[in-house]
Amino acid sequence: MNARLALFAVVGSMALALALPSRASAVPIFAERYGFKCTQCHTAVPELNAFGEHFRRAGYRLQNVPQNHVVPIALRLQEGWTKDLLPSQNRRFNALAVAISTANFGPDDTNSYFARYLFGSQGAAGSLYYGFLQHVTPSNGDFERVGLLPLQTIANATQRLDTITSQPAYTYTVGHSAANFTTPRLGVDFGKRTDTVDLEFVAAFDEYHGAAYGAPAPPSDLAQSFARPELFATANVSVNPDLTFGILGLNGKRDFTSRATGLSYSDVYYRDGIQGMWTSPSRRFEVTGQQLWGRDDDSDGFGTPLASSGGFVTFKYRPTHNTYVGIRYDAAANPFPQRDYDFYAVWAPTIHARLVLEHTKPIGFGAAPQATQAQLLFALPFEKDTAH
Repeated sequence: MNARLALFAVVGSMALALALPSRASAVPIFAERYGFKCTQCHTAVPELNAFGEHFRRAGYRLQNVPQNHVVPIALRLQEGWTKDLLPSQNRRFNALAVAISTANFGPDDTNSYFARYLFGSQGAAGSLYYGFLQHVTPSNGDFERVGLLPLQTIANATQRLDTITSQPAYTYTVGHSAANFTTPRLGVDFGKRTDTVDLEFVAAFDEYHGAAYGAPAPPSDLAQSFARPELFATANVSVNPDLTFGILGLNGKRDFTSRATGLSYSDVYYRDGIQGMWTSPSRRFEVTGQQLWGRDDDSDGFGTPLASSGGFVTFKYRPTHNTYVGIRYDAAANPFPQRDYDFYAVWAPTIHARLVLEHTKPIGFGAAPQATQAQLLFALPFEKDTAH
């Protein structure tokens, strides 16, 4: 399918989605499997409510609940629009299709797989973004994963991102290194998720190399690889149902080799951080914050050590069940500082769709231009349900 046909298909599907009264969740497979209404797990797609979070912690399964036989594939479609193009951009509209597949298996359904395939956008080739096997012990929340998987952060930067633009604290890079918190890693993951603790440890041996949610990156002269397993750990503790505090750390070593000259060097890097979240008892107000500090022993191949940092604070208000508005303050320095405000409003016209309006305002001397964007997202298949 060429780009023009893909755009027509997405636009036509959007019009159909807004015209139909039916609904579906961000991953309709679960709703079909258990006969849920999608509001059982979601507010505005893809946000999860308390039940949805508990369902996720239990490995996307319910004990002793009959399951319907469904095709374990869902399709997420989104169309983005950018008002102010940067000099490096040439497309005001950006369509993307994402295929999601998941299913539980085994004698007690405690095993599952999860796959997320990006069909590519802005000329990028399609690629597998997530692809992992998982085992969850529902009685204590222990889990093990292996494959291409995400790093867990207190505010999701990709799969359940509540804006269009990811947090710079999670995306910034230092020197030639591509190490950040958004790129999926290939490795093993051990942890525990309960209502009071969220613990996770990842040992990664490689990472995702495709173009994620946008245009492919220009080729670089430096090829980079993991010199040893990269280690990631995070721990979050809920002081009470409304307040959570946590820490995280990332440590690795990467080798860099020039394709032109064959010269090489290595960089040992560290990223450490603290995080917290407060939600009002009514669940209408939410404040989330993160602060990261980093260090690279050789940022440029000449033995130059470099410190970096990044952080954000988000304030979110939910005036209704299917809407929320927010403001996020971002700051990052690697070593050049950048700061911005991200204003956004989100409305779910139906439970299967999400409309996002976002305005990013950089601040400070030499700030980048302001950007206004919009995005419409929805998931297929549609659940045959017309109730709010």
